[in-house]
Amino acid sequence: MSDQEYLRQGMDFLHAAFRDARSGQMDEQLHFVPPEGSHSIAWVLWHAARIEDSIIQRIAQDKDPIWREGGWAERTGLPPKGIGTGQSTDEAQQVHLANVDAFAGYADAVAAATDGFLAAATDADLQREVKVGERTETVGGAILLHLVTHLNGHRGEINLLRGIQGLEPVVPTMGG
Repeated sequence: MSDQEYLRQGMDFLHAAFRDARSGQMDEQLHFVPPEGSHSIAWVLWHAARIEDSIIQRIAQDKDPIWREGGWAERTGLPPKGIGTGQSTDEAQQVHLANVDAFAGYADAVAAATDGFLAAATDADLQREVKVGERTETVGGAILLHLVTHLNGHRGEINLLRGIQGLEPVVPTMGG
């Protein structure tokens, strides 16, 4: 399997998990936070889509994020700035998916852009060095670390929050 195929397969798995996590859920389930504190599923979904949008659009392709281009903050009622990194627990718990359908449109647009990028990416594209925060990474390394690995951790967080609520895990038939 090539690097491109590996990254694409990893992102396809995450996209399926995040679609599963938001579909058919009641507002209370999406925004549930256990008494000990945590993020909500809604926060994780927002954070994941914003991180992916930033990595693929801004960092990998030097384009404006889909978030900005599509006026998604206004359409979803979510914060216009920020991606969740560095937020306090109180700030994270204020993130509310007021319009899940509009958010689904944004998340699906980000997923489609990622798939399009990865479908066309060459080895040279994935090996190109880019600035991510204060570090220099390859595009493929940034996707692997900040998307496939980081967001799979958040998928586990979603499954924990779902389990506490007595819900089934996301994508249980896909190995995880």
